[in-house]
Amino acid sequence: MRPSIQRNGARPSLSVLILALLCGLSLATTVLSLSSTPTTPYAPLSVNNLTKRYPQDVPNTANPPYTCITIGECQACSALQVKTEESCKDTHNRQRIECKYDDPKNDEDEELKIRLPTYHSCLRVKAVEARRFAHFLSSNVFLALFSGILMMWRKRKLAAAQYRRMARRIGIA
Repeated sequence: MRPSIQRNGARPSLSVLILALLCGLSLATTVLSLSSTPTTPYAPLSVNNLTKRYPQDVPNTANPPYTCITIGECQACSALQVKTEESCKDTHNRQRIECKYDDPKNDEDEELKIRLPTYHSCLRVKAVEARRFAHFLSSNVFLALFSGILMMWRKRKLAAAQYRRMARRIGIA
């Protein structure tokens, strides 16, 4: 028959307190990392919208079509760019593009060339995603190490208590 373990009072053990503290810290870091992301929802972007565009405010033309290709990586916009530039308002990120008119006659007109877009909105910045992944990975490694150390400490503590109980029964101590 196995003897039951009696606790002195209703005092929570150290491991329960540490686990609660760890859960609280994990929740706090998650909330802080989420608060640093943009609050505006991502606008739907499609490849078709990025390759063919039609300028709305080109004077004396019937909205000549142009084709754009991406030439740079997605970059995060600064706070000023988010407020002022149209390409940064949707996702807070932008990507450099190079646009040319489909009609060669329109490509020669300097006023029309100035009105071509140079950036478009994009969804993910590689550096930001890599930093978030590294933060997530390091948090998990820390949690795994801490849990392993806590488990080993608790196992040794229980083994020592069991040894003392056994020694008391036998009459060694």
